[in-house]
Amino acid sequence: MKQLFMLGLIALSAVAYSQTSISGRVLDRETGEPVSYPQFCRNADECLTELTERSADGYFTVNLRSATSTLTVNRVGYASQTISAWEEGMIIYLSPLSNTLNQVEITAIRASSLAPFAKSNLNEEDIEQQDVARDMPYILENTASVVTTSDAGAGIGYTGLRIRGSDQSRINVTINGVPVNDAESQGVFWVNTPDLASSVSQLQVQRGVGTSTNGAGAFGGSINMQTKSFSEEAYADIHLGGGSFNTQRYTINFGSGLINNHWTIDARASRILSDGWIDRASSNLRSYYLSVGYQAEKTTVNAVVFGGRERTYQAWYGTDSATYEADPTFNWAGAIYDDNWNVVDYYEDQVDNYGQDYYQLHVNHELNNTWNLGVSGFYTRGAGYYQEFQQGQSFADYGLTPIISGGDTINSTDLARRLWLDNHYYGALANVTGTWDDLRVVIGGAWSQYDGDHYGTILWARYASGSLPKDQFYLNNSVKTDWNTYAKAEYSINSRLSAYADLQIRNVAYNGDGTEEQNFIFTFEDQLTFFNPKVGMSYRTKSGGNVYASYAMANREPNRKDYLNAVGGEAPRPEQLQDVELGYEGSILNFSWSANGYYMYYTDQLVLTGELDNVGYPIRENVGESYRMGIELSSAWKVSNLLTIRENLTLSQNQNINYIVSVGDSSTQNLGNTPIAYSPSIIANVNFEFNVSDFKLELIPRYVGKQYLSNTGDVSLTLPSYFITDARLSFTRQVEGIGDVRAYVMANNLFSREYASNGYVYGSSVWFYPQAPLNYLFGIELSL
Repeated sequence: MKQLFMLGLIALSAVAYSQTSISGRVLDRETGEPVSYPQFCRNADECLTELTERSADGYFTVNLRSATSTLTVNRVGYASQTISAWEEGMIIYLSPLSNTLNQVEITAIRASSLAPFAKSNLNEEDIEQQDVARDMPYILENTASVVTTSDAGAGIGYTGLRIRGSDQSRINVTINGVPVNDAESQGVFWVNTPDLASSVSQLQVQRGVGTSTNGAGAFGGSINMQTKSFSEEAYADIHLGGGSFNTQRYTINFGSGLINNHWTIDARASRILSDGWIDRASSNLRSYYLSVGYQAEKTTVNAVVFGGRERTYQAWYGTDSATYEADPTFNWAGAIYDDNWNVVDYYEDQVDNYGQDYYQLHVNHELNNTWNLGVSGFYTRGAGYYQEFQQGQSFADYGLTPIISGGDTINSTDLARRLWLDNHYYGALANVTGTWDDLRVVIGGAWSQYDGDHYGTILWARYASGSLPKDQFYLNNSVKTDWNTYAKAEYSINSRLSAYADLQIRNVAYNGDGTEEQNFIFTFEDQLTFFNPKVGMSYRTKSGGNVYASYAMANREPNRKDYLNAVGGEAPRPEQLQDVELGYEGSILNFSWSANGYYMYYTDQLVLTGELDNVGYPIRENVGESYRMGIELSSAWKVSNLLTIRENLTLSQNQNINYIVSVGDSSTQNLGNTPIAYSPSIIANVNFEFNVSDFKLELIPRYVGKQYLSNTGDVSLTLPSYFITDARLSFTRQVEGIGDVRAYVMANNLFSREYASNGYVYGSSVWFYPQAPLNYLFGIELSL
């Protein structure tokens, strides 16, 4: 009898402790992003820490007594979710406890973790780690397919980036959902918003067409940023830094914390100074940020104002190849010559001086448990000039009459002039987001208008014509109106398979008229309507990996310079891109990886000719057909608690198809397939991260392959490949009575490799933008 009783107990125990293993993933209901390290609890005091595997990517494996066990899924900042029916491969959505300020705006255009597009996400910690006073492109230089450049050679001042070989005018940038790209040039001038990284909490880089967005749209990639969210606790941060070339950095951040359970105030002021590595390529940069937020149970209101002032000595002409070999720091800008073209002096005020202010108001409201509404209004004000000294300028080019003195006629003069931009950009955005267990829908749109004046004034002339104008020697105006509407849907067909669809209609009306330099009179008017569809699928494997495929189409209008610089007087045509992406993302234990293949087929692509106009802006022209095809490989391996290795590699082929050039006055020549300019076939980055106690050491080798500087395939007009290594050492510790302390030192171009990161063709010669040899940046940040 005793033996039967013992066997019964053993049988009951076996039943009680038999387990079912379930794997799945936990995602943010609003953003679709992973919820890191979720907790699974039977009650408030009992969580299954020993029976659960969890990851930073939201993946989990939990051992249950049965598939109908009741558990509560928790994570700080989210409402708990009680689950009683478990299924292998299931996705659990957690809702944020409160709408993050600006959340609706950014999520409307951001690609979720399930969206079938190539993307990289940086959180606030990632951004802070990269922030060493250099401009935003250098925050992103270690992401896949990115190449950066700096006119001054040291990462401060005029900087830029390319994604998959596409220049900044083809990369759509938004802040809190509001377009940043200049409406006319379509470019982004990061120098106008120095130290922006100090006010950004989330950043996503999409490569290829990506999701529908506000603005001109992505033709090579997009960068979506969200400024810092409110903090419930009051805080203050002080960031002081310096480095080579007399670089100085001063930043202060502070926040009020939550006031009366509703209000928050966050602010920043920054100043960055640098002499640059290139001669006289100095930068004097100031910026600010102010956010006032209000939140109620279902509504948030956020007013954001930020902007910057920059005064930089021009370095945008680069250096010709002969001078590059002899004196790479030589700067042609501002040079004054004698009659034999010998440089005898430099003009001190050969500067770019510009200010830009952004005003944004965001209102988010939770209509019910399913629908959220977001409405935003914005106004961007920009004004400034670049000033330059010009020798031997013809009076006729300025609409002036010659001077007759003592029987002699003077037809030209040396002079100093300013070329002005004065513009207003304003508009509104709106979207509604609906979320169900297996479906997420976003319907939205935007309207904007740009009104900009371009004009020039003469400050001084060696010989003052009697008709010297008091106002402008040229003046023109452009107005551009842009509206779009879109609908997006992500549908989970089952626990593994998801479908994505995104349809956008965009209309652009653009006109300009007036006079340009040298009495050039112009007028243009264009109105275009585009349909941009995107579809895709993603499949989650049993091992937790994600396979995705997508097709996307984008159409885009030419920019202002395309209309003015139209080859042969032929009006530029809008360009079209069809983008196919196929990828896989996976992870096993301490190793994660992704592989993405892409094929981007362009019709009437506006490609860089390698030449610059009179203000250093790249000239483009339509080519019939072209394509970009490649594969992007990324991985992260936590070898041990001491070492983590991250890498990305892009291998690509970028070709114009049957590229035709003009030969002589009336004939043409078909050069066959030629390389697309500025498109390296290899881009590689590795980051070796060593962690010992409070210290972190990173070694970052980087390789960029050869780039053609024209579309002809002429090997003599190329930018050589380069391989450089950076190193960064940081120390972080919480100090009693002070707070968190972070100190860092970064060595750029550790082995002083001679290289140029950018260039162009002028006539038949190559001009380069040399980059600095070994140089340092250091700083200390106190969080009080």
